[in-house]
Amino acid sequence: MITREERVESPTGNDARNATRRWPKIMSTQEIVRALVWDENASHVSKEIYPDGIRGAIAQALNKRGKSAPILATTAHLDEPDQGCSEEALNAVDVLIWWGHARHLEVSDDTARRIYHQVHDRGLGLILLHSAQYAKPLQWVLATSGDLKGGWREANPPDTEEITVCAPRHPIAAGIRDFTLRQEEMYGAPYEVPPPLCVVFQSYFPLGGEYFPSGICWTVGRGKTEGFRSGPGGGVGEGQGIGRVFYFRPGHETHPTYHDSNVQRVLRNAVLWCAKTRIESK
Repeated sequence: MITREERVESPTGNDARNATRRWPKIMSTQEIVRALVWDENASHVSKEIYPDGIRGAIAQALNKRGKSAPILATTAHLDEPDQGCSEEALNAVDVLIWWGHARHLEVSDDTARRIYHQVHDRGLGLILLHSAQYAKPLQWVLATSGDLKGGWREANPPDTEEITVCAPRHPIAAGIRDFTLRQEEMYGAPYEVPPPLCVVFQSYFPLGGEYFPSGICWTVGRGKTEGFRSGPGGGVGEGQGIGRVFYFRPGHETHPTYHDSNVQRVLRNAVLWCAKTRIESK
């Protein structure tokens, strides 16, 4: 996080594409959380819905001032040098937000390795969105396949996604009540990921009756006891890792999911949680 002593320049205008990785002068002692919103620069993302891309829509939403710690979000994408994830770029932020879909195989092992070490060794927060279940950062950081063993569906007309808050006391659920997205793609459980620290949200798709753990979090890296089983009792567990990871399922590129106020609040809360920052509930 940055302090007011750092004199740097702020993004201007509403277009997140103009944002750089320089940070504004802070006018108070309140901490700033720095987030890098990455996407694969996909050509199939709806320009009518997301004229500045998915990364732009998310960054603009995060840059709105809330009651909790302020967030400064900038953007990057796959076609930039170092695939938008150089060591310098990752060192400059507290949280990386990743949206990928059709170009997973173009992400290099070097990029995945940098992200893995940033999360496991430095404690970079990582938020993985929608079809990032097959993204290399998820597979490397969580050591999993990310397989959707319950299948997926793009229906016409689209599925409705009913999202239930399963852990209302979790910071990522602060200020969130059960809500519905009128248009979404369906993912069905089981989902091939490690056992989570918490299932914050659960989705239900009425069209086919499928369920999916749509908001789940983990900790990884330094601080966890490798090979831990059940422990000696007394509440002794494996511990928590230095890196916090959150996967959030909604976000199909042909639907206006990232313009939904509930989704934006979830993402804001997730950024603050992954950065280990206090979150206000109202």
